[in-house]
Amino acid sequence: MADAGSIHGGLREAVKGGGPALSDSVQVVEFLLGKEHFAIDLFDVKEVVEYTRITHLPNSPTYIKGIIDLRGEITTIIDLKETLRMSTQEEAKEEDSRIIVLDDKLTRSKIGIMVDDVLSVSTFSRDHIDNTAASVNREETHIIGIIKKKVRIKDKDINELVIWLDIKHILAEIQQGIETTSGL
Repeated sequence: MADAGSIHGGLREAVKGGGPALSDSVQVVEFLLGKEHFAIDLFDVKEVVEYTRITHLPNSPTYIKGIIDLRGEITTIIDLKETLRMSTQEEAKEEDSRIIVLDDKLTRSKIGIMVDDVLSVSTFSRDHIDNTAASVNREETHIIGIIKKKVRIKDKDINELVIWLDIKHILAEIQQGIETTSGL
């Protein structure tokens, strides 16, 4: 498990460059939802914070976990598992989760997504991304592509599959519900 402080520092270092270094590579923040590996574009992320007590809002949609006070600013927290309709047999403890705060340029209000753990900030060549898995019905998918991450297990190279999510598409679908619920 990576700690939020080291990821946050890594985000600052990665963002210093001002954007992707090469057009043939992508930078992502990798995280876990249950046992599955996911990623979102690094430049859609403002910061990663450790879990803090969430104030639950009455009569809100199930995908809205609640709100937190993040350095004096009310931030709406989205339960990404609920949004993606993921069922997990093993429920992770909420207190062990992380919150990925999204970039203000991406959202019209302060929004964070709750994930089980943040693993790393990574750069991948576009050669390691399979976009065909997401191309069946592009307008209706939250998936940009599948990243084939090479890992070494027991002296053997294997591809670990990381689902690269289109967080902008996800937010576009739920933005009105968030604004209505939180009054922002």
